[in-house]
Amino acid sequence: MKKRILSLFIIVSMMAVMIAGCGSGGETSGGVEGDPSVEKWPKEDVTVTWWLVGGTDTYYQTYWTEMKSMKAIQASVGINIDFQVAQNYDSYLPMMAANNYADIVTGLNLSKYPGRMAGMYKDNVSVDLRPYMDEYMPNFKKILEDYPDLARDIRLDDGAYTFVSTLYDIHDDNDRIASSEFGIAMRQDWLDAVGLDVPENMEEWYQVLTAFKTQDPNGNGQRDEVPACMASSGWKYFLPAYGIDDDPSIMKDENGNSKVVNGYMSSEYKQFLTEFNKWYTDGLFENMFEQTSIEKRDELVTNNIAGVWKGEARHFDMDDKDSSLSKLREKAPSAEFAAAPWPKTADGYQWCFSDINSFNRDTTVITSNAVAHDTDEAAAYLIDYMLSESGSTYTTWGIEGESYEVVNGEKKLLDGMDEQVSFNGSNIVKFNLYADPITVALPNFGEVSDYILAGKSKEYVEASTVWAQGDTSYKMPASCQLSVELQEEVEDIVTDMKNYTTKMRQRFITGKEPLTNYDTYVGNVKRLGGDKYEEIWQRAYDAYIAR
Repeated sequence: MKKRILSLFIIVSMMAVMIAGCGSGGETSGGVEGDPSVEKWPKEDVTVTWWLVGGTDTYYQTYWTEMKSMKAIQASVGINIDFQVAQNYDSYLPMMAANNYADIVTGLNLSKYPGRMAGMYKDNVSVDLRPYMDEYMPNFKKILEDYPDLARDIRLDDGAYTFVSTLYDIHDDNDRIASSEFGIAMRQDWLDAVGLDVPENMEEWYQVLTAFKTQDPNGNGQRDEVPACMASSGWKYFLPAYGIDDDPSIMKDENGNSKVVNGYMSSEYKQFLTEFNKWYTDGLFENMFEQTSIEKRDELVTNNIAGVWKGEARHFDMDDKDSSLSKLREKAPSAEFAAAPWPKTADGYQWCFSDINSFNRDTTVITSNAVAHDTDEAAAYLIDYMLSESGSTYTTWGIEGESYEVVNGEKKLLDGMDEQVSFNGSNIVKFNLYADPITVALPNFGEVSDYILAGKSKEYVEASTVWAQGDTSYKMPASCQLSVELQEEVEDIVTDMKNYTTKMRQRFITGKEPLTNYDTYVGNVKRLGGDKYEEIWQRAYDAYIAR
């Protein structure tokens, strides 16, 4: 099924709300024409400030300012954007505390702001978007009307809508693929060499890793293979085999009701520890408890040493000469990658570890400073256009005839868009002069899954498709947010409790602590607040379900 992410409505119906005008459109100082069918903002020379995080390279300071899709959007609505680009999050909380933030803020607000979106709203940093919907945000309003599950997910418990993001229909296969770019990667040619299939459960995983260790699948006559290099957090990718998440998890009680559990206190977790103690004893993984760097992982993968690793879909992309597979084939020309499905439970059920949510982890808010600057309505109008079909086309595909074309009703990147070009002292992919739908944390709506399916390699899409499979209902939804008060209660517990569970995980798996002491461990977790932790998250989950 070829379907855009929650595709809104065609431009004709949008114009029923926005009166068409300005026949020839407009041009920015860069000479990029905008959408002539959109009514311009009535006030002239309006500028909104927009804060986001770029990178350490100097070109990021002008990247969004010079991006042609962003120029076209500004020309379309007649509103200027002054991008304020930070290199990292060091300035994030200080600027909040000093009331020195931009009119629009895009970032990891869910994880970086105390109290998350509810805290940001309670502290009068973000504003409620409901008063803007009828007049300035009709596209956003229609999204909420057409997709009640999504509306519930981005609504705060008191009914306020305070943020937008890249939005997904989690029930749509293509949207699930678009948001599933991480998972377990492995060597298909090594599997062929040892005569085994891609593993589907923990018993098969043990067989595969043991074969990788003992049968010389890289064919160099040496015992130098590292069966698995999962880095410091890759072990979590095997938790689905036990029906638990990186806590808290959602499980069913004996009456079929959903209950919140701390997975690291469960009997299922003891089974996980038992299996990984066996893997550790047999030497099947590398540096599991060290902060193994990306560079170390990539070195093992591209030097034909690692058989399994914490993977990304981009590793599979043969269209990218810098991908892991491309680099590996310089040493092993016949190398092939496989995306491994999330391991099934003992009774054959498949849970999915991918974070498939109705919105992206980067969120965008209009701030109270926009109200003070009298730019809040313009900011709402600007963001809403980016959530429209034509606005999303700009942010996702760039400029028709320059970066993409439409063939038989389907958008397709033009040849040469993957070439490296010079930009302000750095080399970037040519397409990123026009748009950057994957890494630019701006709200785009209506095109992302189509872009990934059409613009990425077959191998990239196939890997993401595998990692999109399974049931995510055991995972705490990202949209289930603790209130400010509950967040404060959790913070009193979580540091000591998680430090303890982390230390004991290593001791159990390495055998320094016998698993016969597991009940004692659980009792200690409870004394550190494990039961209260479950109770707090249960209250938050109940409030989420009741929205």
